[in-house]
Amino acid sequence: TMTLDSKINCGGCIAKVQSDLNALLGEGNWSVDTTLSNKPLTFSDDVDVDDILDVLEAHNMIAE
Repeated sequence: TMTLDSKINCGGCIAKVQSDLNALLGEGNWSVDTTLSNKPLTFSDDVDVDDILDVLEAHNMIAE
């Protein structure tokens, strides 16, 4: 698994990226821990990280 910091802060943010991440990674194959300050997005490492970053960037959810 891999983890990226994100700006996915709440359920509303998760809802914005959910369909794109499900399409890319498959439903249930990713998670976000919104209780941690860095909001880590965890996913399987068999996906190109650039694809994940493209989804996050499209929704303005890339951590600075």
